Amino acid sequence: MLYDLVNRRRPAAARGLAAAARAALLVTAGAAQAQTLVTWDDYTDVGQNAVLEQLNKNFVAAHPGVTLNRTARTFDDLSMTLKLTVSAGDGPEVTKVNQGAADQGTMVKQKLLLPIDAYVTQYGWDKRLSDSVLARMRWSDTGQFGEGANYGVSGLGEMVGLYYNQKVLSDAGIAAPPKTFEELLADVDALKAKGVPAFAIGTAKQHIALHMMTGIEQAHIDASGRKALDDVIYGRGGTFKTQAALDAATLMQHWAKDGYFIDGFSGIAGNDAVQLFVAGQGAFLLDGTWYLGDMQENPDIHFMAVPAPAGVSKPLTVGGIDLSWSITSNAKDKATQDLAAQYMDYMISPEAANAWAAAGFFPSTTPTDETAIKSSLLKEGLAMWKVLGDNNALGHYADWASPTLLKTYDDNMPHLLAGDMTPQAFVDALDADYQAYMKSIGK
Repeated sequence: MLYDLVNRRRPAAARGLAAAARAALLVTAGAAQAQTLVTWDDYTDVGQNAVLEQLNKNFVAAHPGVTLNRTARTFDDLSMTLKLTVSAGDGPEVTKVNQGAADQGTMVKQKLLLPIDAYVTQYGWDKRLSDSVLARMRWSDTGQFGEGANYGVSGLGEMVGLYYNQKVLSDAGIAAPPKTFEELLADVDALKAKGVPAFAIGTAKQHIALHMMTGIEQAHIDASGRKALDDVIYGRGGTFKTQAALDAATLMQHWAKDGYFIDGFSGIAGNDAVQLFVAGQGAFLLDGTWYLGDMQENPDIHFMAVPAPAGVSKPLTVGGIDLSWSITSNAKDKATQDLAAQYMDYMISPEAANAWAAAGFFPSTTPTDETAIKSSLLKEGLAMWKVLGDNNALGHYADWASPTLLKTYDDNMPHLLAGDMTPQAFVDALDADYQAYMKSIGK
């Protein structure tokens, strides 16, 4: 239905966005008159929906004569309907689309998305988003992921890091969080010796174990040597049989078998493990920024990068971005394409970043209003995000490497942690999945 600026109920964190964003909004208002832009997005969560409604309201106010016809769909619904709708000539002119071969790659191949390199240059999006972020929305003419033309930009970021409870550490005689991976190993040994569980983790649901393992693995990779990982994730070839992967699997199995995790972790869901951590169980939890909101309930909890071992100065951090904003083939004329680009520009503007941060979300671009950032955890995360951008050190979700790899991780991780599977057999299973996928696409 037409976006009608309905004043819906929204959380306190999102209230007050109107005045702040309107005051900062300096988007060029030269859009053509009496234009309607059809948009689709996946911001169905109450908090995210409130932010986007306000951003849309600001955009319309700055573009007289423009109407936004917005549709919000869940992630699954968007993925299921987007390609078919656009290929039929219906649906959005600018849309959120999931990166990777299944959605964005397929739409690029079918010419359902338009390249946006000219707008990247015009608006300087390559100055706001790091090259490693933009690479996640690039496709070549031959269908190669991670290179070629740009097909999207993204307004929210996410990354996996190390949450720590300073009170739990201090009570165990550890004055400060670890600065190196070697210090982390020493700290968890000291915690275990005192009978304190080092890690809160739950493996019955969600993917803390996956994020924990790959977070450790990628912290051992320096940004200067990231090409091998990039090649694997972007489907250029390679192997999961690396020393870093084997070492991470071996360490995780040791911690699971020898009492470094909270009791009963195999029967605890990830989200429940987070709540146990917030309540004071465990000194560390290794997972993503999507838990920042939960963690801020406990002022003793902080967030940092997984510490790197000696010799790694710019460690990779597992992470990514939310679905990209892209222009579809339904934007038939230059005026519509230009308006879509103006909309996308505002969605990754400093003003939008301020709005997301004020509501407690993690923007992909740097907020300019520090007063909008109420959460100390969010401040820690944003500082970390800037370092990753400066160092080209944003890593990857390993399960992106093949369509079935997430299931392979999920099927085999319980056996690894229970000791029913050797670390080498675990890594071999991951690599077998990947090599089968490479063969299926002719690599």
